[in-house]
Amino acid sequence: MFPECSRRIVNNRKVARAPSRSPDPKKLRYQLMSFKSSTMRAGALSAAALLVLTACGENGDENGDEPDDANGAAEENGDTADTDDDTGAEDDAEDDSDAGADANGETLTISLFGEEPYSWIDEETGEPTGATIAVAEEIFVERLGYEVEFEEEPNWDSLIPGLGAGHWDVVSAGMSINADRCAEAAFGEPELVYTTAFLVEEGNPAGVENFEDLLDADLDVVALSGAVESTWMDEVGVDHNTVDSAADGIDFVDGGRADVFALTAISLEAMAGDADGLEVTDSFAHELSVGAHAFRLDAQDLIDDFNEELAELMDSGEYLELVSEFGFTEDEMPPSGLTAQELCEEDPEELTEQYLDD
Repeated sequence: MFPECSRRIVNNRKVARAPSRSPDPKKLRYQLMSFKSSTMRAGALSAAALLVLTACGENGDENGDEPDDANGAAEENGDTADTDDDTGAEDDAEDDSDAGADANGETLTISLFGEEPYSWIDEETGEPTGATIAVAEEIFVERLGYEVEFEEEPNWDSLIPGLGAGHWDVVSAGMSINADRCAEAAFGEPELVYTTAFLVEEGNPAGVENFEDLLDADLDVVALSGAVESTWMDEVGVDHNTVDSAADGIDFVDGGRADVFALTAISLEAMAGDADGLEVTDSFAHELSVGAHAFRLDAQDLIDDFNEELAELMDSGEYLELVSEFGFTEDEMPPSGLTAQELCEEDPEELTEQYLDD
């Protein structure tokens, strides 16, 4: 009905462009739309057409943020809605600041990170996929009625700053909850428990099985920048370098530039478990590490809505059904009673003793 706009990331700016014949799926911005609402009013259709034409027009490249502002104008400012006396524009404009209100087609921007099996762009389909993506789609789209746009962020340590800068509303990347991150972002309730493993040369010639083993080993070690593995190695005293992406870490070991890459065990198995000449060591739990969706600090209503639906998914067993498609099992489900608040505020060693060592 309307002309299509392709969207890609340029220096973390969102740029509307006319569609190309051979788009690079890793640079596109993907939008999943929920069409469960009733038939749109004629006035709303006209407004939507005008907005799309504006976003796809000749001036669409001048400012990457303008298309997003235009797309949200009818909802945030109520300007277009003023032409329809039945829409209650004034009330809607007041309520739009409340992220937890009835979604009513409101759009959320969700950032993902290229790490299997949590969230990544499928190279064959060009679509976002992964365990956390499946959960996000189920809760935000199917249950809460939002439209969602997925935006890939290639640098792990830019995910939380992107929340604070307003680039996206949610991070869906299996991010572990810890005190440092809780100072900059809010988290939904715990979803997945992680263990750690190393990617090494086949046969594990150095025999490394945990972080302490790396202390006396003369090895080149890398970890993901901003990841908990890097933090833990700092605490233990392991000298190491960092990389921007999981794919980079794998390439470092595969290319002989590093001897060890530390990452979550399930990610290494998914991304490099079958790599020739490489081996994923047995997993170990250095500290209780639990992942969840991350939100802006001022989005408490949205978090409450998300947590309510998440609890229903967990209690019914539907959550495990969603993530099991991507290799997660009952072993990765969070301990009963564990909360995001505990992970933000309590001592990690005490939580590890309480929930992992029992």
